Amino acid sequence: MGQSRSIDDILKDRLTATQAIAQANTEQLRLNQKASGIMVLDLKDERDGVANSDHEAARTRNAAALQDNLDKINRLEKELSLLDEELAAAVKKDS
Repeated sequence: MGQSRSIDDILKDRLTATQAIAQANTEQLRLNQKASGIMVLDLKDERDGVANSDHEAARTRNAAALQDNLDKINRLEKELSLLDEELAAAVKKDS
């Protein structure tokens, strides 16, 4: 195995991963809000008797974006977990 990284390098990568998770969570919230908005439009169309709504394509795109972003969050959280393990090992080695 290669030379172990410094605690500072691990912490920098951990901060980057944490920021990326925060951004992805913000995006997930935005996409969830968009999904709610589409649902409101669907309810309005139903109330107004609109039979052929054009919201299906938007709903499909948004659902795909939600899943892609959730996959990204899961990947980033795994990365963070690995960095935490690396950090724990580095701290143990230094003590």
